[in-house]
Amino acid sequence: MTAQRYKKTRYATAALLMATLAGGCCGRSCGLGGCLAIPHCNMANHSRNMVPQVYPLGSVVRSHFHTEQTNAEATDFVFNLVHFTGETAHLTPDGKDHLMEVAARMRSSPFPVLIERTPNNANPTLDAERRVVVARYLADLGNPDSDQRTIVAVPYDRGLNSFEGEADYYSNFNFRGNSNNFGNGGGATGFGGSGLGNGFGGGFY
Repeated sequence: MTAQRYKKTRYATAALLMATLAGGCCGRSCGLGGCLAIPHCNMANHSRNMVPQVYPLGSVVRSHFHTEQTNAEATDFVFNLVHFTGETAHLTPDGKDHLMEVAARMRSSPFPVLIERTPNNANPTLDAERRVVVARYLADLGNPDSDQRTIVAVPYDRGLNSFEGEADYYSNFNFRGNSNNFGNGGGATGFGGSGLGNGFGGGFY
């Protein structure tokens, strides 16, 4: 009788073990015996009570923003064709200002100084002359590694043509100091200089 009862107990324990393994353990560090002691303990039920594995807010797009910022800083070290006078290696006034900015930031930035080559590499001699001129100026301004870091290549992005530049100027830069805008507080057509501000507070009601 004792042997039969022991056999039934062993079969019941084996059945419980198989059912637990089939349903999955709860994942706690309680050992197999602890999981067997918890009723209805399986991975499906336990996962619903766990904190979801999600990234912090903004961490996914942060790397993309950092890449955009790095690329934008790299374009600050590009000398475009408009920085040179005609088909020469002489810098324009804007090109000289750009040269001073590059020289000031070059020691603390890893980016190369890029000289935009002529369209379709039409004049490589002129491109090489421009590279030498810019590198020498940068060296005179305290950058001894300028000759190694100054290269001739296609710019990272194409420049704007005259029509695109005009549209960009009027949409982004020409809104200050214009008497026909809403934010200057004056002018013939600004809200601050018109009679619209007097009616509402001066007896309109």
